Amino acid sequence: MPELPALLEIVAHGVTAILATWLGLIVLTRAGRQPGARVFALLTGYLVVWSVAIIAQRLTGQPGRVGGPLNAIEDVAAFLLPAGTLHIALALAVEGRRSTVQQAVLVATYAVSGAMAVGAVFFPDQQFAVSPPHLELPGIPGEVLGWAWIVARMLIFGAALYWIVRALGGAGADLARRRQLLAALATVAVGALGGVLRFLPGPSDSDPWLGVSLVTLAVILAAYAVFAQGVFLSPEVAVQAFRYSIVIGVGVTLYVAALIGLERWTQDVLAIQLPIVTGLALVVTLALFDPIAGWARRVIRGRSARETAYDRLLQALGQDVLTAQRPEGVVEPALARLSRTFRLLGAVVKGTGGEVVATHGQPVPDSPLAVQLPLRSGDAELGSVAFGPKRSQLPFTPQETELLSLAAGFLGASLSLAERHDVQAQALESLSAERVAVETRGTVLSEALVQAGSREAGLQVFALGPLRVERSGTMMRQWGGAKAGTRQAEAVFAFLFDRNERGAAKDEIIELIWPDVDLERADLAFHRTLGGLRTTLEPGRRGGDRGGAITFHNDRYRLDPSVVEWSDVGAFEEEMAAASASTDQDEALHHLERARALYRGDFLDDCPFYGDSAQVEERREMLRGRCVDLLLALGERYERRGDRPAAAASFRQARSISGDELPPADEALSRLGASV
Repeated sequence: MPELPALLEIVAHGVTAILATWLGLIVLTRAGRQPGARVFALLTGYLVVWSVAIIAQRLTGQPGRVGGPLNAIEDVAAFLLPAGTLHIALALAVEGRRSTVQQAVLVATYAVSGAMAVGAVFFPDQQFAVSPPHLELPGIPGEVLGWAWIVARMLIFGAALYWIVRALGGAGADLARRRQLLAALATVAVGALGGVLRFLPGPSDSDPWLGVSLVTLAVILAAYAVFAQGVFLSPEVAVQAFRYSIVIGVGVTLYVAALIGLERWTQDVLAIQLPIVTGLALVVTLALFDPIAGWARRVIRGRSARETAYDRLLQALGQDVLTAQRPEGVVEPALARLSRTFRLLGAVVKGTGGEVVATHGQPVPDSPLAVQLPLRSGDAELGSVAFGPKRSQLPFTPQETELLSLAAGFLGASLSLAERHDVQAQALESLSAERVAVETRGTVLSEALVQAGSREAGLQVFALGPLRVERSGTMMRQWGGAKAGTRQAEAVFAFLFDRNERGAAKDEIIELIWPDVDLERADLAFHRTLGGLRTTLEPGRRGGDRGGAITFHNDRYRLDPSVVEWSDVGAFEEEMAAASASTDQDEALHHLERARALYRGDFLDDCPFYGDSAQVEERREMLRGRCVDLLLALGERYERRGDRPAAAASFRQARSISGDELPPADEALSRLGASV
């Protein structure tokens, strides 16, 4: 009979193995396509192998024969557990592709853990351990190597916790994601503490059950995260899967126990060794499994004996009736993902009657900075979706609008599929093909979101008003290097951006930014600032490489056009040109309103040095005049439509921007009977 500490360890390992097996199989079979689900199943597999190997070592009657192989299996699983923990932490914390640092840390972790696992199999007496037998190198005691491996595993756990905490800080007001990340953080923290106590000298030798008990608690917390917080499974599916697995598990256990008891009874009574009862039970099980499983599903879901049309539809589509998620259930998670990706204030989906179907974040205001798109499936109008505005209060770029259109297509297809499920439950073959199409759209959307969040994008320049520059949705705040002023570097960027292909000479830039500095010092400051700006525009540029962002030719510096992916100045001109070319009045008005939203103020209004110089005035005046013409055109179109308030507002804004007397606007306001 094992002593109490040993018994506690065996019990803890047994509970861990059972829970990990159950939880891993549920996630793998019900949510195998979800990001991170297979990694989670692999991690639970490590736990099962680790616990079973230790239980077998403690209970075997032939430790000399099986002790060595079982110990090697234990070490392999134990050494891979930190890597698996980091892997699942990154899978839950990172939406999109992992960064270069994250990927490098993960690969290094698996490499080190794998090397240790190989050593445990082939060199069991030469491992990195504090206590002998262990590996010793010339000049490096074995204890040092053992402690180094302990510290390495602690750092791996620390990295997993760090990236979950970092993701938690970026979750913002998304309560569902915050709860999921908090549950993941608690699980990893408790599991990491248990792992450290399990391999740390002292506690691992005197009270091994303590660390294992914390690992068991971590598995219980993981079950809470999966079933209560919707990690991998939606709440409805998780609850049903939990109930179903408990009922079926208890039923199978009782069935097997009864079968074993009946088999022993028949052998004693009939005095035969043939497994007659087991054979008959196998035939009965095969014959009655589907009816009994269907009855269990109906009881668990609270359904009547008569299957609903929706259940028949799911069965025909090859879906699990118990755990399949309704198509409209993906709408709200999709809105949450889009809001996090584009940093939106909110998003809302409305039906054809204006009723709210799903919402996330704050109510979407009636603003030109928000994007409203129709939801269609074929020729059918299903409602609309509104996104934004962005938290930065900047307009959407064309690339972002295109991605939102892709999202609207996915949402519209999902709502359409839900409607067809309700009203055309009998059209099974056609609905099966449509379901495949919707899932394909969801995959395309997910891949597009990953690319949008991780690709190396160019700059988005907002110059109509205060200068703002973004890269991949993040505003650029530092322009210069360690020895270059950021204001001066921003002024050089604005100068080159405004000059475009004409470029600028060094003397022009020095005269603008360093007019009162002697020539030698000004020349040195110019080159330092230019180097810092080049590094900002091309983060991967090495010190000796000038890069291609800023070129020098014929004594003039020029900004490479490929550096700027999008600018509001270019978009403003494109919208104005599209409005002039359009023959449809509504379409032309739409283009004019988009151009109006892009113009936030005078060109490069608050740009240091360059914004206050005479160099910018010519183009600033030209763009200001273009905006005045735009507002006059808008006012005239609204006046022809009979929308007097909108027309008067446009004329007043034109007068305000022009800064001088504007007779056409005054005459129009007089004609409308509005005050000047």
